[in-house]
Amino acid sequence: MKIPAMLFGAVAAAALLAACGGGGAPALPTTAPPVGGPGNPAVSSSARPAAIGDTFAFSGSSQESDVYTYPVGSPFPSTATAAKISENVVVTASSDPLGIGGTDFHSTTTTVGTSATRTESGDSYYSTLSAGSGTNFVLNAQQSVDDSKNAYTWTYTTPQILDELPESAGATWTNSPAGTYSESDADGARVARTTNADGSYNETDTFATGGVPSMQFNVQPDGSGAWDLDFLGAPAPSMILLYSAPTAGTISVSVLNPTPAPSPGATGTPAPNPPILIATPAAWFSPSPKLYQESDTVSTGASFPASCAVPSAFGTSGNSIAQVVTKIDPIFGLDEVTTTTTYTAQGFGPVCVAMNDVQTYYYDYLNDTASAANFAAYVGTPQLTKTYSQILTLQTSGTSIQSEARSTKSAAIAPISTALYAADRTNFRMHIARERAQARTAFVKMLVRIAPTLLPGGNR
Repeated sequence: MKIPAMLFGAVAAAALLAACGGGGAPALPTTAPPVGGPGNPAVSSSARPAAIGDTFAFSGSSQESDVYTYPVGSPFPSTATAAKISENVVVTASSDPLGIGGTDFHSTTTTVGTSATRTESGDSYYSTLSAGSGTNFVLNAQQSVDDSKNAYTWTYTTPQILDELPESAGATWTNSPAGTYSESDADGARVARTTNADGSYNETDTFATGGVPSMQFNVQPDGSGAWDLDFLGAPAPSMILLYSAPTAGTISVSVLNPTPAPSPGATGTPAPNPPILIATPAAWFSPSPKLYQESDTVSTGASFPASCAVPSAFGTSGNSIAQVVTKIDPIFGLDEVTTTTTYTAQGFGPVCVAMNDVQTYYYDYLNDTASAANFAAYVGTPQLTKTYSQILTLQTSGTSIQSEARSTKSAAIAPISTALYAADRTNFRMHIARERAQARTAFVKMLVRIAPTLLPGGNR
């Protein structure tokens, strides 16, 4: 069940009010490479055939853990859960509704956990682009829908390079995070975020019900930010949380209610409300921060890890592409590191993708620890570490590939496309999106708890 929008609209708004919400990109190649044999040596893993109707089957698993490290006792125990994942991908001829272009890899995912089974579907749009003497394999956009009818979309200002072909030892590159993210939830909630090349962003969230119809997030390149809350029936914004950039080892968090409107018949302009300083947590990131960093590196001669359980038909070693992405979100008090390692087999392409995401929260948004000032939310030391890992491996059974060299589909082993990127990344990103939404909900709950101490007095 999707947590963020429903809880945010119902719980946060009610409590707050009680206290005082196919374009022209080139298509993928369709000619399969030779697979080896006498007089026909195996080619590099750079081949990316993809024909309409090709299907790919994957299986794997995920693990998730939450570890709480509050400075005083927490009512929450550390948790660890595991799930099994099966996914099917088909290359389709459907048009791109996002207007970005590329070949559509449509995925259907089933995740079986200890307490629930979830199903999701996604579409990833890929292209190949000439780059010097080689070719870049790029991701243009992704969209997905879960079984609660919540929809997610990612687009990029510059296509994301997933692989430089042919792969060569020591090759490196990086991508810009610039692009858009949108979320449309079944209960009417909407999220629209624009991210800049330096990792700063603007986001607007709207809600169909509740006393907080909308809110806005704004993060600046220097690490400062603001969170604006709009209350139902009140001028917008109704309340603003301000975050300073790190200065002298601390961050200042303040609450500001905008300048009140003049009373009927009054003369002059009311004096602006001064901000109320509510916390000065230790700076958990450096001044002049890099809000987004990425590195992508190719290595050759990599043995496939046992955790991938790569079928023997694909061999035991090949190349690896290691991507490391680090993000800082000053408003959520979040430091996130995502590592993705893609293993490619000689003559086949990607056969296993292992992903690991570690989110470290420096603010206790639940405000559930004891504090005389009732402001335990902003501490500046790690409060919660969420780890999510996922592995998907291409299977020989259920994979059916056609090419210009074959008039009919064949279930035999054949050089594969990069469908594995679509299979693994779409499901993984949906999970991370839900995690961020849960943090957003907890963030509002925290404000709900301290609102009674902030709203009375002249700052209204």
